[in-house]
Amino acid sequence: MEIEKKQQAFELALRELTGTNPKLTEALKSDHINLASLNDIEIIELFWATELFPIYADKSPHTRRAYKQDLEFVLSFVMTKTDGLKRLTVLDIHRYLFEVNEQYAPRTAQRKNNMLKRLLTYLHANQYHLHNLASHVKNQQRPEPLRREVDFEEIERIAESFRFTVKQAQKKALMELRNETIGYLLLTTGMRAAELLSVQFTDVKRNQHTFYLEVKGKRDKWRRIPLTEKASHLINRLQTLMMIEEVTSPYIAFSTKKSGKAMTYEALRLMTHNAVKHVETEEKTPPHWFRRAYITKLLANGSPLIGVMQLVGHSSITTTNNYLQSINQFSELLNHEIPYE
Repeated sequence: MEIEKKQQAFELALRELTGTNPKLTEALKSDHINLASLNDIEIIELFWATELFPIYADKSPHTRRAYKQDLEFVLSFVMTKTDGLKRLTVLDIHRYLFEVNEQYAPRTAQRKNNMLKRLLTYLHANQYHLHNLASHVKNQQRPEPLRREVDFEEIERIAESFRFTVKQAQKKALMELRNETIGYLLLTTGMRAAELLSVQFTDVKRNQHTFYLEVKGKRDKWRRIPLTEKASHLINRLQTLMMIEEVTSPYIAFSTKKSGKAMTYEALRLMTHNAVKHVETEEKTPPHWFRRAYITKLLANGSPLIGVMQLVGHSSITTTNNYLQSINQFSELLNHEIPYE
């Protein structure tokens, strides 16, 4: 009886890992993962389920989204530029590295290279490849591009334009207030987009001095973010208007399509895009640009590195220092400009 229970538990775990594809389930029943009978897409699915996100893994939605994009890029390259996973060559690897290096900034290219490296190591460890091609995946040396200088007035105009992106007539006042609150929080807190989307009304706290948010960031690290008086006022108004309009959600950035859920990153990105169009600027401004502007402004105003690092949730002071180096680079460029004669 005990053996039967264990077998049932094992079968349930397999189904969670591999979905309903019996070939994937069968590949896990040997003393090693047997990839021989699977096609390229099925191998990628199994790699996702057993290496990247097994049932015991605890990864954030942001990490899942990034991994998904990187793995889709690898699969697309394999299916369109090679003879398949089984017949990958060293030349294919170098073509991949060249393509990634041409299309992406260094940090993104490094991430996509690491994904290919993990996949190749997985294929070798499971006896699909005789040699470990991962040893040929090396990050290309290319200088970090100089980012465009932050125009704080422009960023503020974009944030103020969030309320003008509402197109629906139903509950328009509520939607405008929600969007205005989101824009203002992006502008004045330096939160990551994923952090903002996860913030609930109950995360707003108050001590004897001020209002603040308790936010869980990367690697499940909690930190406190002070709120301006206007931010706390907007959040208060939003919660009140939601009660009047009978809209129930714990999230400040609540979804209008899924009751009780937060809006998606894609919805936030589209909202930001529409706000950019409203101020008629040609520069691309993703949600992360508000965080960048916030950090840059703190450093430009003389805030100490360690304080900024703790406030915005960087895991390393090197990351914060990179923002300072960008400010210094722009200053050097301005100092060396040749004036018009």
